[in-house]
Amino acid sequence: MTDDTVRTGRWRTPVARLLTVLGVLLIVVSIAANFVERQALDADEFEETARQLAADSAVQEQVAARLTESLFTNVDVQAALEERLPAEQQGLAGPLAGALRPVSERLAVRLLERPRFQELWIRSVSGAQQQVVRLLDDEAAFIETEGGVVALDLRPLLVELTDQLEIVPDLADRLPPDAGLITVFEVDELERAQQATRFLRFVADWIWVLALGFWVAAVFIARDRRKEIRAIAVGFVLVGLLVLALRRVAGRYLVDELSATPTQEDAVESTWSILTRLLADSGWAAVGLGVIALLGVWLVGPGRRAGEARGWLAPHLRRPEVAYGGAGLLFLALLVWGPTSYVRSPLTILVLAVLAALGVEFLRRKVAREGPDTVEPAVDRPGPAP
Repeated sequence: MTDDTVRTGRWRTPVARLLTVLGVLLIVVSIAANFVERQALDADEFEETARQLAADSAVQEQVAARLTESLFTNVDVQAALEERLPAEQQGLAGPLAGALRPVSERLAVRLLERPRFQELWIRSVSGAQQQVVRLLDDEAAFIETEGGVVALDLRPLLVELTDQLEIVPDLADRLPPDAGLITVFEVDELERAQQATRFLRFVADWIWVLALGFWVAAVFIARDRRKEIRAIAVGFVLVGLLVLALRRVAGRYLVDELSATPTQEDAVESTWSILTRLLADSGWAAVGLGVIALLGVWLVGPGRRAGEARGWLAPHLRRPEVAYGGAGLLFLALLVWGPTSYVRSPLTILVLAVLAALGVEFLRRKVAREGPDTVEPAVDRPGPAP
């Protein structure tokens, strides 16, 4: 090989590594975009999140406290009691109203523990989320807005709570129209919100294709393709560990910043854990995929132990029905196990199936190139003639 040839080939390794790094960075962006899209815009995921939040005891206590606070802020409970008490006992309305607050909070906790009330909560927030998503996707031009805002309506929960306070049976009629409304965004911000939603969906759906293109180009131009695939696999592991670490650090920060009492700390921690469960799934999925890829790279490598492993697998790999059948059974077991929600995604299943088939075929061809087994079964041979 001449010096000119060596010099002209020097660019291949750094350019390939640059493309690999760019692809890994795009996977970080893809994970973040997919997390936001699935968590905020996917109806099934949002409902599952609401269901888990509704069933969490720490969250129930904080929601009960907020509902009680909203009730006593929007309704003059003391005035309502004065109307029902005799004139000589109206002075007791203030103390009674104060005593009703902890009673109302305990009642709200018991209500939140009931499946019927949890379903009411889930229907309220899920229905509102679906309307907001249709509005963001510009598919609901005729959805009415109140006061120039798009809001989440939790009024049914307040009405249910007031119906349980039988000492003041007409509390629900005293609730103002905007009680229980949580503003999502202003109507004049709708166009920007729709543009952001379209951009988010595009990034979540297609950015991985660009990352895959970078990796294909990196492997194609690399002088050592096995080493470049190993670098991609290491990148997956590092991305997964980074996502898991950031989730943990951010959760600890939010718990410290938003918690004034131990009860609030438990609620914030539970809420963060539930809201970011998809982020944890993506982190573990990246780590698992990277580890599997590293195992495959090692198995086709030149090491002595890798050669011994291929020798042990050779009789099985030379039989297509055994090689692909065994890989298919392992793949099916992975799907049944479903360690993360991403394993159950149809697109992920398709991509993993194609990669698994390519890996098996590459390993079979390598074993075929290496020739027949070097170790033959032992047989009895006649000894030399005397």
